[in-house]
Amino acid sequence: MKRLMLCLSILALVCVAPVGAADDTGDKERPKGWGAQGWGLRFGAGDDPDQLIVGAQWDFGEFKMVHLEPNVELAFGDDVTSLTTTMSVHYRFRYVEQFRPYAGAGIGVGLHHFDPPGGGGSDTDFDIGLRLVGGFNWALKNDREAFIELSTGLGFPHDLQIMAGWTF
Repeated sequence: MKRLMLCLSILALVCVAPVGAADDTGDKERPKGWGAQGWGLRFGAGDDPDQLIVGAQWDFGEFKMVHLEPNVELAFGDDVTSLTTTMSVHYRFRYVEQFRPYAGAGIGVGLHHFDPPGGGGSDTDFDIGLRLVGGFNWALKNDREAFIELSTGLGFPHDLQIMAGWTF
């Protein structure tokens, strides 16, 4: 029960984070500095178990090219439903043309419900894991960004996951 409360507390903390005002400078990069800079939607697929994933992420700003980007994801399929939240730190490299590659890692918690076919009894697990991530993002109009990333997890439900999305 304590683990469930910890998971729900972290999820609530991430979900109620305020979104900051947009920068009016017209710069193609998002505003610099710590603090809520935006939020966005994410979607993708995971492998082992094979699942569709939807979620949201928050941009908590940049400090010397290091971004704090927590997220929450709901995954379903392959007789498993998962709710995970990850606190990710990304190092964003310099722009290559209009793309900005990044690499990072995150620690997260997940609640996973297994419901095997044939009514063999269900099970719910709570995990803490590490996720390694790499990808790139690019600037869109009106201070928005899009991204695509590939990640692998240790102690997470997916061995491999590909995600895409955008930040408002």
